[in-house]
Amino acid sequence: MDTLPLSQLAAFIRRVFALNLPEAVWVAAELGQVSTSRGHTWLTLVEKQAEGDAIVAQLDAVVWASGLKRMNKLHGPKLVRDLFQEGMSVRLQVTTSFHERFGLKLIVEDIDPAHTIGSLERRRQATLEALAADGLLDRNANLPLPLVPQRLAVISSDTAAGLADFQRQLDENTYGFAFATELYPAAMQGVQTGEEVTARLRQIARRRHEYDLIVLVRGGGGKTDLAAFNEEAICRALADAPLPVLAGIGHEIDDTVADRVVHRSLKTPTAVAVYLIEQLLRAESHALHLGRSIAITAGQLRTQEATRLVRYAGEVDRAAAASLQTAHLRAAALLDELQRTARQSVAVTQQRLDHYGVLLDALRPETTLARGYALVSQHGKLVTDPDMVEPGEVTLRLRDGRIKLQKP
Repeated sequence: MDTLPLSQLAAFIRRVFALNLPEAVWVAAELGQVSTSRGHTWLTLVEKQAEGDAIVAQLDAVVWASGLKRMNKLHGPKLVRDLFQEGMSVRLQVTTSFHERFGLKLIVEDIDPAHTIGSLERRRQATLEALAADGLLDRNANLPLPLVPQRLAVISSDTAAGLADFQRQLDENTYGFAFATELYPAAMQGVQTGEEVTARLRQIARRRHEYDLIVLVRGGGGKTDLAAFNEEAICRALADAPLPVLAGIGHEIDDTVADRVVHRSLKTPTAVAVYLIEQLLRAESHALHLGRSIAITAGQLRTQEATRLVRYAGEVDRAAAASLQTAHLRAAALLDELQRTARQSVAVTQQRLDHYGVLLDALRPETTLARGYALVSQHGKLVTDPDMVEPGEVTLRLRDGRIKLQKP
């Protein structure tokens, strides 16, 4: 077997490519990496498995500055710039270039915007179907919106013009409403958007009690700019957010899956700010209406209670007068009864005293002595038994005097 120099083999391969791929072909791939240098755009094209992220094919490609200029003129520079983003599914017209030293490289001649937009739409529909199957489309919308939402956790790029519009609209509201906003910076475009936004949502969830709701804002853009907001991971994170989410991530013509899963989509950052101001205005109007209703009701209650108190006062006066009259009559009756009872008690007592007086007169010693009896005493003691008499002086007490005798 002959041994070939490397350069000869490389030249052979170059001729094979030139003979077999003489014209440009269209190829579908995903942009794995995108970088620019000296006006040229360098690409890594990859093809992944239908299920999972395993790469089954990978080739390098380049968009020369001249080709990029041609595509900008054909499709518009903004659309071309948006299509050449990492993670985009693209359909490219390419020619093959094999260099003996630098190897194989695909030269991008044109891009098919319809393919990318169609791929984005298919991805959007798949995300919607997956979220609907899990009942997530209305989960955040069913969270109660605070009556006075003033503490806001804001997810946005710190350099986004939409964020500045949102903040300015809040700060310059003509009603003087105050809002407390805290920014959670995240990429709003490109492959990092999903990862960073979901990370910020997790951070906010840990501090959920410090906020009334979450605001997601960015400036407007085309379908490719908002592609990240059709990704299933970021939409699931928004649906599962512990607080109501207000979104202003595009213009009126744009509609992402994220718009479908948040509590309310207001399209633009300025519209979100206006909505919040209107919420506070409605709350203030409601509070003023309640205040007026309370004042009117309180006045009516005061009038009713004053009338009732006057009526009660009259009833109390009448009841008191009647009670006093009854008490006077009862007191007079009790006094008469007391006097009558006292007189009867005095009469009975007097009769009893008279009886006791008669009885006492009958039992007095003088009465007995008047009938001829005598009282015998010795040494100051009455003598009732002859044996009680001792030798000495004995006194006999008669009605009209005393006799003293000497007992031997």
